[in-house]
Amino acid sequence: MKHTFFVIEDHTLTNLGIREIIQEKTALECVGFAMNEPEAFEKLTELDMKGQLPRVLILDLFLGEYSGLDILREVKRHFPSIGVLVYSMYSNPGIVSIVIASGASGFVSKTGSEEELVDAVKQVAEGGSYIQKSLMEPLHTFKSIFLSLTRTEQDILAKLIERKELPQIAQRLELPLHSVESYVSRILSKTGCKNINGLIERFG
Repeated sequence: MKHTFFVIEDHTLTNLGIREIIQEKTALECVGFAMNEPEAFEKLTELDMKGQLPRVLILDLFLGEYSGLDILREVKRHFPSIGVLVYSMYSNPGIVSIVIASGASGFVSKTGSEEELVDAVKQVAEGGSYIQKSLMEPLHTFKSIFLSLTRTEQDILAKLIERKELPQIAQRLELPLHSVESYVSRILSKTGCKNINGLIERFG
């Protein structure tokens, strides 16, 4: 049976380009594409009803008002058989770490080569995983720093990397805002960052 793929990317030409490259350079067949979250889940649900879910989902992280991370988590919740490959301009180690922890099978930066994207798609289609080689060392460094934090500090750092505001984090973690602010100060001290913007620039 021929493996298939689906693309979620909000830039029309990029979406088309990904589909053309994968179909030209692999044996995979495209079964659909979407520009946003509602369109993606409508089409994936239809494919699921037909027993035609794709083997690989190629996903951008930032889709206008929609979060690729939220889409990733929902895809893995509703369609766990799909291997998700994130293909994004945003490839700092914190983002890569969160993406993998959220269930993605691979990560390739849009600054990487076409060959790496093709290799990654092939690996994920075969049930494997793939992280772009140039991202591995920064990822290991980030994980060392991340593991040096307390559990609550880890949770708050992850939310900051996801671009959540402090009041949102306080509500999500059921903590007083002043407590979150104190945790952020400790995170900044431990990571050597001057402020939240510097933290996101380094890790997110």
